[in-house]
Amino acid sequence: MPADLSVLLLAIVAGATLQVGVGVGFSIVVAPIMMVLLGTATAVPVLLMLNTLVSAAAIDIRIWSTGRTLISNAIFGCLAGIFLGLLVYPYLSEQVVLSLTAILLLIGVVSTLIPMKSNISIFGYRAVSGLSGLATVWAATPGPLMMFGLLAIGRPAHEARKLVQPIALIAYGVAFALHIMTDWQTFASAAGLLPFALAAGVGSLLGRLIGPRLPQKTITNTIRVISILACVVLFRRAYLMG
Repeated sequence: MPADLSVLLLAIVAGATLQVGVGVGFSIVVAPIMMVLLGTATAVPVLLMLNTLVSAAAIDIRIWSTGRTLISNAIFGCLAGIFLGLLVYPYLSEQVVLSLTAILLLIGVVSTLIPMKSNISIFGYRAVSGLSGLATVWAATPGPLMMFGLLAIGRPAHEARKLVQPIALIAYGVAFALHIMTDWQTFASAAGLLPFALAAGVGSLLGRLIGPRLPQKTITNTIRVISILACVVLFRRAYLMG
């Protein structure tokens, strides 16, 4: 097995473990390596496909009964953001798209560091979900924004990491479907899809094992660190294109 492929498979396992255990992390860990090895055009639909699989594997069916309203509102916001992102995308350069996505993530990080006297409203929650939809279709990195919205509306970190999975499943799934409808050939020609999917499955199982053992503060701080790393990666890619 080529060394590059081994590194990518390990990254997929690690990313899936984080995604399931913490609630975010897959695209941030996997995207930089995958985009270098496969190219951005191929990597984005592959990332969306793998994220869809990981989110499906991470879903806790019991969360539907306690979080149906939050999940529904987030899905509505995400879908609105996805379709808006698709309309705007042709008018933006890739450099601008990457920079805007990084700015959205940075705003999310800052929002968790500022003490808030009260939780955000359901309208604000929908707005954050819409921004998450933009990030999904633009750069396949919506996870932190989804989590920030759930934390800002008052959900504890352990509950938020479960609530985010069905939201991500719909958001990633729709974005993936739209990508392959417009350019199926690019996705189908990607090498290693089956090994990638298997690695994502292994990481998802590991994430289910470690998730319940993580303290609330650890989950929140991990989300912040992952988001900051994502900002650095996206800004760097945007700068190199300039």
